[in-house]
Amino acid sequence: MNDINSTSAAYRQYHAIARHWASDVDFFKIETVFLHHLLDDYFIRLSGPEYLEALKSAGAKLLQLEKDKYSADIHLIEHLKNLEGQTEDLVFDRGEFLADKHEQMEHAMTHLTTTYRTLKKELFLLIQEVIKAQREIS
Repeated sequence: MNDINSTSAAYRQYHAIARHWASDVDFFKIETVFLHHLLDDYFIRLSGPEYLEALKSAGAKLLQLEKDKYSADIHLIEHLKNLEGQTEDLVFDRGEFLADKHEQMEHAMTHLTTTYRTLKKELFLLIQEVIKAQREIS
């Protein structure tokens, strides 16, 4: 009986963590739109020869981040469905499978979060550099 209770507790914990990840992915969706607007707003200045390579790099990283975010979102939806099926006793004997999937999602979300933060910092520093250069000219 103890094993059943601890298993149920593990599934509830997996579910709570997965819901938190879903919230993070939703936040990344909103923030990605913001980053696109930021690049659009400064595109002309970032197109200058001194910033062009950094702009290309940031654009490629943002595109890859969006692909990673989409992939994580799809896998997370499936993971949540599996967890909800398990907690509602619709799926049996899949504890190891769910634990493996949860660990994979954990790695994917850690990668996504780290990549997102790094890119956001890179873009902010680039925009800050453009603004500083513009103020020096004025």
